[in-house]
Amino acid sequence: MTAFTHIQREIALEGLAHVLESEYFRGSQRCCHFLDYSVRYVLDGRPIDELKERTLGIEVFHKAGDYDTAQDNIVRVTANEVRKRLAQYYGDDHRDRKLAIQLPSGSYAASLHWTVEDTPEQVPAALANEAKAQVPEKNQTGGIPLSRTVWQIAALCVLAVGIAVAAIFYWQIRSRDMLRGVWSPVLESPKVAVICISQPVAYRPMSNMDVPVGSEDRMMPVPDAFVGTGDAFALADVAGLLSKLGKDWQLLPGNSTPSNTLLAGPIILIGVHANRWTPTITKNLRFFFGVENAIYDRSDPRVKWSLDQLTPDWKTNEDYALVSRFTNPGSGQPVIVIAGLTNFGTQAAGDFLTNQSLLSEALQKAPKDWKHKNFQFVLHTQIIGNSPERPTVIASNYW
Repeated sequence: MTAFTHIQREIALEGLAHVLESEYFRGSQRCCHFLDYSVRYVLDGRPIDELKERTLGIEVFHKAGDYDTAQDNIVRVTANEVRKRLAQYYGDDHRDRKLAIQLPSGSYAASLHWTVEDTPEQVPAALANEAKAQVPEKNQTGGIPLSRTVWQIAALCVLAVGIAVAAIFYWQIRSRDMLRGVWSPVLESPKVAVICISQPVAYRPMSNMDVPVGSEDRMMPVPDAFVGTGDAFALADVAGLLSKLGKDWQLLPGNSTPSNTLLAGPIILIGVHANRWTPTITKNLRFFFGVENAIYDRSDPRVKWSLDQLTPDWKTNEDYALVSRFTNPGSGQPVIVIAGLTNFGTQAAGDFLTNQSLLSEALQKAPKDWKHKNFQFVLHTQIIGNSPERPTVIASNYW
């Protein structure tokens, strides 16, 4: 085991935060969770040789304790992806960081390398003496006194820190304004925001066993007991953002949401196939969900986004989603719709609509007054290891 100093640990966590917030990692939750776990595992001084594939599968990706690593390669795929993203990060003008993080080939434990400047206790004595010899003890030629030079350097350091703090403050305000702009119709309404979530129908044996006890054991529908995983992720993203922005919200299952609720105040619809209100309230918009499992463009009947490789258990290697923000013409109240063709798409759409980086990229070519317009985005995402990757906008509409 390696014991790290308090300073080393602080520098490591700061460096980790920079990496995870970079453009190379913030679009992949899987890679962020993997690297965060690996670095903290090492910093905690835990045995590196005990960090196995199964450990990561269970603790990072929430796999069952007996899952088959030969059939499910999510850990190996993610590790390779993390190595690639780290190489891109440090190869793109990030060499002056206080810490370099690597994921050695054949290992799942992060390798941490501090720079000489930030670990003075590790500087060789020869280098220290050389540096000391280069600093004059006093001014012999009538130049600027040493004390004055020190104060000038200190002033420059304070100025640099002030600029950095101001830049961070500006970025935080800009990010907050971007999110507030997207969610402004909901935030400005005096009414409580209602989140209406899908409730897919599940089936279980009449015998209440995990599996049918025989051919006569019929399967009974359970319509109001479950929520899809992707819908739950989207719910967590939306609820977390609304709470952070100080907006009160209420959760209602789709099957229990009365029609008059859609007219009473802001409503956020999550999911489409098991949310009876999503197809109804979006049927007249340009982009809409049709009778088939597809998204259509009303302005061009030839355009359709569908899944060609969807398996019977609804697994796919890609997904499409539709994000809409508009005013309900029947009530004048704001409506936000977050829905994918599968749970994966809904999860990606929830991340998109609550992520300032993704929104900033999507709104680069938006009209200047987009905050006061209705809009729709059609999203596409790749699915790797049962997790959606960073979604991209493939079509949009403002009105």
